[in-house]
Amino acid sequence: MKNSAFKGSLILLLVSFLWGISFIFQSMASNYMDAYTILYLRSLIGALTILPFMLFFLKKDKKNNIKYNKKDMIIAPLLCGIALCFASLFQQLGLETVSAGKTGFLTSLYIILVPIFGLFLHKKCGLNVYISIFIALIGLLLLSFDFESGFTFSSGDLLILVGTLFFAIQILLVDHYSKKTNVYYLSFGQLIIQGIISFIIRLILGFDVNAFLEMMNLESIISILFIGIVSSGIAYTLQMVGQKSDVNPTVASLILSLESVFSAVSAVIIYQFYKFSDVNQNMSIEEIIGSIVMFVAVIFSQLPSSWFKIKKKSEIKEIDGKNETNNT
Repeated sequence: MKNSAFKGSLILLLVSFLWGISFIFQSMASNYMDAYTILYLRSLIGALTILPFMLFFLKKDKKNNIKYNKKDMIIAPLLCGIALCFASLFQQLGLETVSAGKTGFLTSLYIILVPIFGLFLHKKCGLNVYISIFIALIGLLLLSFDFESGFTFSSGDLLILVGTLFFAIQILLVDHYSKKTNVYYLSFGQLIIQGIISFIIRLILGFDVNAFLEMMNLESIISILFIGIVSSGIAYTLQMVGQKSDVNPTVASLILSLESVFSAVSAVIIYQFYKFSDVNQNMSIEEIIGSIVMFVAVIFSQLPSSWFKIKKKSEIKEIDGKNETNNT
């Protein structure tokens, strides 16, 4: 693996960790705020967090005479922002009627959609990556599926799957445009677009100032600040930095899917000190095994793809011929 790709993988691992922890604060914020309010507030806070970095690096690019295509600078944040906004909205709306565990499983199915879409964009992977996807699906099933209730499909599930589709699109868009634009500008613009769309929807549905003020208390403020600064501002920017390297988008989606593992583990740890939810956060034996299996899948995806290449008969004969020559 190239050095830049390895560094990018580590950055994406950090992103999945930050997103996993943020799930706890998102859960706390949802006790006081609706999905649209959470989305436009976290987008605004995240954009403000990135703003000084964006200005600094844009100035640095100008100084180094680095120029970007104007069309890309307009289209990139617009497309990424729209994809991210609808992914987050559909997921949050589905979460209102679907359990968090099932939501995590359905959302992480983008690890299947990304390689499928990637084939149309000529983003091929090694055999080990496809094997890793299969292993990860088993891990996700163990981590998220309720074996006692069985499998049922509802309108909420459909909403989450639509969100999953947009998450897959967002990952591929970031893979494409992070190499063509300044990543801080792209992250900032993406959040601004997401914030504008979600705020407009909130205005259409009705905006009550008194109701908004009633949402504000110490727990909700701390939660939305953490989600905005860490999950939106820092993590989304690091996602673009990581994907700007040579990490294949399918491998990136595998690493990012570890968000579900980190959210489950961090929830267990934090729940021991602070009961942030009425739901018991302890992990079952199936969830623990599922988490381990998912980590194995991600590690497996990082192995050199050359180890899994099936050699052609002509290549085998050539190698045997060289060995005979060396022996003589």
